[in-house]
Amino acid sequence: MINTFQQSKQKVEQRLNKRWRSWINRRIPASNEITLSQRSIFIVPSKTGWLFCLLLLLLLITAINYQNSLIYGLTFWLFSVAISAMVFTYRNLSGLNIKTSQPINGFSGDSIEIPIRICAIKRSHQGLNFSWSLQSLTVSTTEIHKNEEKQVLIPYQLGERGYLKTDRLRLETRYPFGLYKSWTWLQLNTPGMVFPKPIFTPSIATEGEGDDQPRDANLLIGNDEFIGLRSYHKGDSLKHIAWKYLAKGKGLLSKEYDNQQLSMQWLDWFSLMGKADEEKLSLLTGWVLQAEQEGRAYGLKLPSITIAPSFGDTHRDQCLMQLAVYGKQESSLD
Repeated sequence: MINTFQQSKQKVEQRLNKRWRSWINRRIPASNEITLSQRSIFIVPSKTGWLFCLLLLLLLITAINYQNSLIYGLTFWLFSVAISAMVFTYRNLSGLNIKTSQPINGFSGDSIEIPIRICAIKRSHQGLNFSWSLQSLTVSTTEIHKNEEKQVLIPYQLGERGYLKTDRLRLETRYPFGLYKSWTWLQLNTPGMVFPKPIFTPSIATEGEGDDQPRDANLLIGNDEFIGLRSYHKGDSLKHIAWKYLAKGKGLLSKEYDNQQLSMQWLDWFSLMGKADEEKLSLLTGWVLQAEQEGRAYGLKLPSITIAPSFGDTHRDQCLMQLAVYGKQESSLD
């Protein structure tokens, strides 16, 4: 009997949550930028506000009972204060422009800070609190002046790999007197990528021919012979930059080795047979980071794509992006 009641309660809650999400998605759809208006702002009395309403009711009853004009005047004056507070609390959000900022990348499970840009177009705004709907991470900003644009960094816990899709952002204020709570729910299209959580193991590379047993490989650039310096090219590994020459004011140069081609290895999906797909992606992510840190040239072989051996920040990001979106395209088409 109790289990049946709990199941019925869960079904009702799921149905109500589904209707709530459908309604809020129609009222405040996902966007890169939004200017708050009456359609996207909600306001109700706070706990302090409800106590204030109770006080007004008691004062009104007292004034009627004793026919005291002074108490009448006090009651109506406090009522006008409450109405004014409601207008000012609503106006503290109304007209505020909120938009996403630069892309943010990270690894699954990491805590990052997502930048959000807010702009006060018509007036100044005070006492703003930002938080995510499913996370208890709150950021407060005290004041934004008229015609000012400010960047706010909001902590966020990254979830599963793939394109970054944040929860709804809650923006709340109780300014000026705390009698009302005004808030909005924003679904911002935050740009970014969530990479698989890396797993680091000693075996960092294989020959990449699909054999089941991975073999260790000594790919250290330190075994290569240094032949000179060349101009820095975009995407060169930071490990190869000649920092001493940069400190001397001789410009940005990269170290060059004559045996780099011999150090190229494949990081192969098929060398991890018998492991779950997510574990394979985490292992490959760890191998990419380890190879890049140690200055190795590496290529990546996945069932759906092959990335030629190279090194540098651009190559690393390309490999990590493919690992992040692996299988996502297919699932989105189903």
